Amino acid sequence: MSKQEIMYSHVEDWRTSGLTQSRYCESVGIKLATFSYWVVKYKAKSESTQLDNNFITVTKDQVSNSQEYEIVYPNGVKLR
Repeated sequence: MSKQEIMYSHVEDWRTSGLTQSRYCESVGIKLATFSYWVVKYKAKSESTQLDNNFITVTKDQVSNSQEYEIVYPNGVKLR
């Protein structure tokens, strides 16, 4: 396992443990500053992954120049 995989595993364990970062670090023998660094990296990765998952693929079954397509966003903006 890489250092990143190990630390991300610790972050996931901490999040489900109900402990403070300080108590978790004491229980597993990790320096708090080091752990906090990895928590920030983990959150940044998670947010980046979430943004990537907000896109969907839109395809046309048949090619036709006579059809129009329209996408309506929740705020009312229309894309044609």
